[in-house]
Amino acid sequence: MAIGPGGLEAAYRNAAIICGAMAASTLFYAGVVAVISIFQAPFEGFAGQSQAPTLRIGLWTVAALETGLIGVVRRALLTRARAEAAATQPGRLVTTAVITAALAETPAILGLVLFMVFGLRADFYALFALSLALQAVYFPRLDGWRELAAEPAPGS
Repeated sequence: MAIGPGGLEAAYRNAAIICGAMAASTLFYAGVVAVISIFQAPFEGFAGQSQAPTLRIGLWTVAALETGLIGVVRRALLTRARAEAAATQPGRLVTTAVITAALAETPAILGLVLFMVFGLRADFYALFALSLALQAVYFPRLDGWRELAAEPAPGS
């Protein structure tokens, strides 16, 4: 049973709008860092530097692990979407796209935490760039969705 092209395209359009808004919110973080850096110059963070190395390593580790897990989570969700009925598949694809975009935004949020707490501007920009790259790589693509919708369900 195939999904009608209108249902899949409408779901894709919704996913693209949501994922685009999430990417825009990531850009907003860079604006926050710039404004704080200008108006609070020289900005050293809201906490002392005593725990900076420990928390910095921890947050970078979380960002690295989360970056590696995005593909695994996405594959698992897409496998589940393929196994479902054709009528519910567009909704599952939208859910997968939104979850993936949220996970891709996480490194920028961790970088923002490092900046706000310790004033680590370079760490923010590195994690921000990683987040934007992940969002570009995992941004939903209509051709990919059409291929998924055309594939037979496992076990059929």
